[in-house]
Amino acid sequence: MSKAQTTPIAKAARLLDLVPYISTHQGISLKALASEFDVAPAELLDDLNTLWMCGLPGYTPLELIDLSFESGYVSIRNAEVLQKVRLLTKEELVVIAIGLDLLRDSIPAEREDLDLAITSLANKVKGLIGEVAAIAPSVNSAHRAVILRAMKERRDIEIRYHSLIRDEISDRTITPIEIGEDNGQETLLAYCSKAKAFRTFRLDNFLSATISEQKSSTSKVDQVQEDVYTAKCKINSRLRTTLERFRLDTTVISPKQGEIYEVKSFSQDWLLRNFLSTLGNTQIVDSPELAQLVTEKARVTLDLYRSKVFS
Repeated sequence: MSKAQTTPIAKAARLLDLVPYISTHQGISLKALASEFDVAPAELLDDLNTLWMCGLPGYTPLELIDLSFESGYVSIRNAEVLQKVRLLTKEELVVIAIGLDLLRDSIPAEREDLDLAITSLANKVKGLIGEVAAIAPSVNSAHRAVILRAMKERRDIEIRYHSLIRDEISDRTITPIEIGEDNGQETLLAYCSKAKAFRTFRLDNFLSATISEQKSSTSKVDQVQEDVYTAKCKINSRLRTTLERFRLDTTVISPKQGEIYEVKSFSQDWLLRNFLSTLGNTQIVDSPELAQLVTEKARVTLDLYRSKVFS
């Protein structure tokens, strides 16, 4: 019984595999080669005739692959460019490794079989390329699901949160109001029982999130009196960059060097860090308390550079 003809894709793959195989098995018989690749002798002869017309651009006898098989035994010369076994490139393997990381993070926790299979394949790929790339979603999808469910059921959430402003980790009970976006970051507007005020939380800073047994109370949210810290400052240089740092819309106001601007935030720590990060480009002209805090923080920082830690 004759073998079925292979598809064009399978034929192209076989042609690429034939070259390195023949290069390491010079003088192999046509019958043995056909058996090795599980094809009929007639189809193998067609493959060899195709290979005989392959080579480098120019396509003169000097660039073409030199095949000999008329005697019933196959040998090959001038095929150095195709002698390596067909493999994925490092760039292709990196893409696969990144895709596997994303796939593993998106499957349900109960599918341990899929997690095991993906991890096994990812380890094999990274064994070839090393730990050159890894990716994970910036926001844990489980945290987002908890927030959406809590909003739907009108429940509070118990969270562990890493505040980048204060560089501290804290446990909080919050009442979720609305998911939004700020400068490309996914955020949650919520009432924070610890701060007794509205706060905006970045979802990628959530370390854990669980639904509380406690129902959300709309009365406590309605009665919130939000504390807002304000300061007036003069910007001496790097005008547009400094305005954007303080979230002032440069398309609405007309920036002018030396003009006094009012900046606001619910967090005094946020104002403090932003003034320190302007590297002396700003001068606080109204809010003596904040100016004193900035001075003290700057002095402590400078003292650190004079300490033995940096000696």
